[in-house]
Amino acid sequence: MEQKFYITTPIYYVNDVPHIGHAYTTVAADILARYNRLRGRKVFFLTGTDEHGQKVEKAAQAKGRTPKEHADALVENFRNLWSKLNISNDAFIRTTDPEHVKTVQGLIQMLWDKQEIEKRQYAGWYCTPDERFWTEKDLVDGNCPDCGRPVERIQEENYFFLMSKYQDRLIQYIEKDHPGYILPETRRNEVLGFLKNNELGDLCISRPRSRLSWGIPFPFDDNFVTYVWFDALVNYFSATRYLVEHPEDAKLGDFWWPADHHLVGKDILTTHAVYWSTMLMALQFPLPKNIFAHGWWTVEGKKMSKSV
Repeated sequence: MEQKFYITTPIYYVNDVPHIGHAYTTVAADILARYNRLRGRKVFFLTGTDEHGQKVEKAAQAKGRTPKEHADALVENFRNLWSKLNISNDAFIRTTDPEHVKTVQGLIQMLWDKQEIEKRQYAGWYCTPDERFWTEKDLVDGNCPDCGRPVERIQEENYFFLMSKYQDRLIQYIEKDHPGYILPETRRNEVLGFLKNNELGDLCISRPRSRLSWGIPFPFDDNFVTYVWFDALVNYFSATRYLVEHPEDAKLGDFWWPADHHLVGKDILTTHAVYWSTMLMALQFPLPKNIFAHGWWTVEGKKMSKSV
């Protein structure tokens, strides 16, 4: 069977137009994809867009569009930029693709059936721009520790993935079993420091429809939609089920999974190294071979973003 190389960029959020950071990651992935094609490997290079969640819903409302209309318009900005940069991606995934939606719902159902998800009341501090809950001790001067913006106190019922039970196993995996899993070494050390110095909580993977309507419906409870990060991370797996070519002697998807290389920015390393890794452990799927986290493009010492 042919030797394969499956490389991914993050999927990019469609609340606004692309910026230089998106281009940087995608060009770097393109270089690796081209290099591996020259080596004679069968390459699958995936990029795409992350289209659900509160930020997209609010951006669409501000422009007088439906969320899907907004996503359709913004997607073209990314496609056009990749064309201008001569990016050689083999596929472009959208989290609104029906096939992706079905895969996300199927994996949630699997986790529920395995008793890896439970429903409970939760109270915490919520950052809308990051679409993420924080505890009191996480806050920095009362604001989101990631983006520095104000947070909102929310109490509601949600579904939780029992991520905490995989903390010790993940430390063992990164530190002893697969020391090259996270690169560069400085980023690996950051993740290990986080895991060793903090008690890993369970991950809220739903949002009530009463607060957020734009998301993938939960397969067994229509009152909830899927947390945007759970939805987004699954793209790496779902793409191997419907966007790839594969050898005749290989089962669809199994030839390509696990991914060989997830290329990400350092700001989303935790979601990949911790959330995604533990999700895959719970599903009993192989983990990607490598997660590489690069630095940021900055302006006056601040991260380049859509608003800069």
